[in-house]
Amino acid sequence: QLLPVLESARTMNKELFLTLLYLLGLVAVVALTVLLLWPFLSALAWAGVLALAARPLYRRYLRWCRGRENVASFLATATVVLIIVLPFILLAVLFAGEAAQVIIALEEYASTGRVPGMDAALGNPKVQSFLEWAQPYIRDLDIKPILLAAMKTASTVAVGLSKALFKNFFLAILKFFVMVAVLFFAFRDGEAITQAFWEAIPLKRCDKEIIASAVRRVVYAVLYGIILTCVIQGALGGVGFAIAGLPSPVFFGAVMVVFAFIPLVGTALIWVPGVLYLFAAGQYGKALFLTIWGMAVVSSIDNLIRPYFISTRA
Repeated sequence: QLLPVLESARTMNKELFLTLLYLLGLVAVVALTVLLLWPFLSALAWAGVLALAARPLYRRYLRWCRGRENVASFLATATVVLIIVLPFILLAVLFAGEAAQVIIALEEYASTGRVPGMDAALGNPKVQSFLEWAQPYIRDLDIKPILLAAMKTASTVAVGLSKALFKNFFLAILKFFVMVAVLFFAFRDGEAITQAFWEAIPLKRCDKEIIASAVRRVVYAVLYGIILTCVIQGALGGVGFAIAGLPSPVFFGAVMVVFAFIPLVGTALIWVPGVLYLFAAGQYGKALFLTIWGMAVVSSIDNLIRPYFISTRA
């Protein structure tokens, strides 16, 4: 009577051992794959996001090409590169040029002990009268060393960032080509990959559809409602700097894109100092224009375009 029980236990142990061995091998393969792809995870992620965002464009091309997936994927990839990636690269090149000029100017001012805009501000009669009125209150306050120290710190940080960007330039080029290649296959095989992925997930079909729909809405809302809104704010801020005659509008526009992610203050951290500089330099018309532009356009446009972008996906 014990023989069948022992045989069943032996079979069960063998199946358990093989299952654990298979699971261990699967974990090892996944870990090695992630390790090999780790330097390119950002490129893969951006390719997936762009493919998901431009999926309607691919489907339109697929209808025009009568179901030829390779041709539709090539056209969709080329369109995304021409509309999104190439302008971004052009702006990055312009930003690098203006950033180099800003770094050189900061180093020159720091070496000579001068503060940018200080001479123009001190030459303004209204600023001089204000300083005379405030002299009893600020006679013990020497702000110039503080400004010079802040400027030297900003120069050091900018130089360090520029060196890091230069070192990673060729890696960025490689990641760009990887992203373009993956984007093509994401368009062509995206639905098949997604279907295979969801088939491996042990959930009900209705739950899978809910999760997939939520993921698509979140990606669209983040990409259009947050990232694209901040890019538009930064671009409008750079346009305002260019119209007002302030230097390096592309550089400060790119900085405003980053600062636009900060709640409440956002881009005002960049364009308000520009307004103060114009007022101090006696350019009141340009200062008034930049104030109106910053308040009515740059800082308020997100209240219009962000709800528009995410209104159907929130």
